Amino acid sequence: MLEALPVVLLIALVNWLVSLYLDRVSTAKYSWSIMLAAATLIYVQTLGTNGPVEVALVIMVVVWALRLAVFLLVRDRNQPEDRRYRMMRKRHSPNFGFKSFYLIFMSQAVLAWLLSSIFAIVLKNATDTQMQWGIYHYAGVALWTFGLCFEGLADRQLYAFNRQVIKRSQTLSTGLWRYSRHPNYFGECCVWWAWFVFAIPSADAAVLLAPLLMTLMLARVTGINLVEQDIVTRRPDYAFYQDSTSVLIPMPPPEPVIRELS
Repeated sequence: MLEALPVVLLIALVNWLVSLYLDRVSTAKYSWSIMLAAATLIYVQTLGTNGPVEVALVIMVVVWALRLAVFLLVRDRNQPEDRRYRMMRKRHSPNFGFKSFYLIFMSQAVLAWLLSSIFAIVLKNATDTQMQWGIYHYAGVALWTFGLCFEGLADRQLYAFNRQVIKRSQTLSTGLWRYSRHPNYFGECCVWWAWFVFAIPSADAAVLLAPLLMTLMLARVTGINLVEQDIVTRRPDYAFYQDSTSVLIPMPPPEPVIRELS
């Protein structure tokens, strides 16, 4: 992991310099998954790939990273800076551009490096023991596929909704968003817990760190809480949506709400 740390920090540094040039710190979002993929590829280069377990893990990480980075780039093209970053800019002014180096880019790099520990553990254990493919690997790949598709569909539905010129309401409450207020975050959680399931044969308790930390970040820190604090002040119909829709785990809405939404 020490070999991967300079590369991850270098990616964050380059991204920070780009953000200064563009005066847009939301570029940090685009390198998040790339840092995790880069760390994983360095682990592979160091340890080698001797079997299907290592190959499958690398494919899952790279596919997830590229999908997320490309989607964010397409979604945010020609859009103003993310509102959450504008709030941070206001809160930490003056000289926010320079403060963002440690507040956003370096802290994100360290977090990505810590989360990549699950990949380092799996790859080292699989290489050292010549691990054979087993039931946990099948289950991990299945859950990862479900989570990636679920997140991708949720992202696509929200992207299409936000591109509508005329909207029936300010809040998307159809498709997957009818059953969860944050189905994209639910899909992302599934991806990280899939990697935990995949890592169970490694028999190392440290593999719990990444999914637990990622779930905490999405649910309590940079995800749901922060997003909803902002949305509820801008959308008059969002309070009803909160009362009638599950926060994260998709669940059928109450029967009266189903009739009203249809």
